[in-house]
Amino acid sequence: MALLHLMYTGKLTPTTESTLLVDMLMAADKFEVVSCMKLCSQGLIDLPMTLESAVRCLDLPCTIPLAAAIKEAAKTFFAETYKEFLSTKFQDELMRVPLAGIRAILSRNHLGIVSEGAVYEFMLRWACSQYSNSEERHKILSSRLLPLVPRVLGMNDSILIDHPSGIINFTIKREKCYGLFPLGSMRSPPFHCAGRRFYLTARCMATEQLQIFGLSVNMLEDKGAVRGTVGYKIGVKTRPSLQFVTKHISSTTTDSKQPVGCRVPWSEFIADDSPYFIDDELHLQVHVKITPQPE
Repeated sequence: MALLHLMYTGKLTPTTESTLLVDMLMAADKFEVVSCMKLCSQGLIDLPMTLESAVRCLDLPCTIPLAAAIKEAAKTFFAETYKEFLSTKFQDELMRVPLAGIRAILSRNHLGIVSEGAVYEFMLRWACSQYSNSEERHKILSSRLLPLVPRVLGMNDSILIDHPSGIINFTIKREKCYGLFPLGSMRSPPFHCAGRRFYLTARCMATEQLQIFGLSVNMLEDKGAVRGTVGYKIGVKTRPSLQFVTKHISSTTTDSKQPVGCRVPWSEFIADDSPYFIDDELHLQVHVKITPQPE
């Protein structure tokens, strides 16, 4: 009716609802009412958006006048509305936001190092809710989302979890390791064991005498999770045996917040004839086992 009103009077029905403007814009596009398309497009740029209208604006066809400007306004809406996107009050509605909106939120907000683990978990929850196919989900995460997290150079992981112990395999390309020098670090997505969350960190560090490549396993704080003793083992696949060689074994309690890990001189680790790289890839294996404390 609003479209007919404009066609016969030349005037756009006054509205403050951006969703109605999207409806009118799509109808005008279908029937090629150019004057209405222009008025609705300008109105969407000027009016405050809602979650529904912003989601729909991200999918506007390029034939719409000012389509690029409208999409930019929608992305700005997502970035500004969901600055605190890790807050629990936003989680349900954010699971309905399409990829372009999530990318706008991640790329236009400062993601502090402290919150990297929470950002990873948010991305994983969103991807699982949007993509049921695991291959498609992995592709979206690795190519469209993970690169948006600053100072995270990237780790590809395949995880096999066996409750209450876990075996986690990581692969890091040599070029990513090169990028750590002189004081860089990268962090894996969180993995789980017996209800607790862990992540692996790889970094290049400087001591008084030399540069060091270090690996550490860190445990995130999880209230209400199993308490007890945590056993760690870190292995690296080496040449020529192509077997995992243990580099670190230790145990702590779930109350400990100290990371555990191992170190190798940087020059030995990154050398052209380094035994740690197989086809220019570093293969790591982490064993985590939690023994619950007696009740």
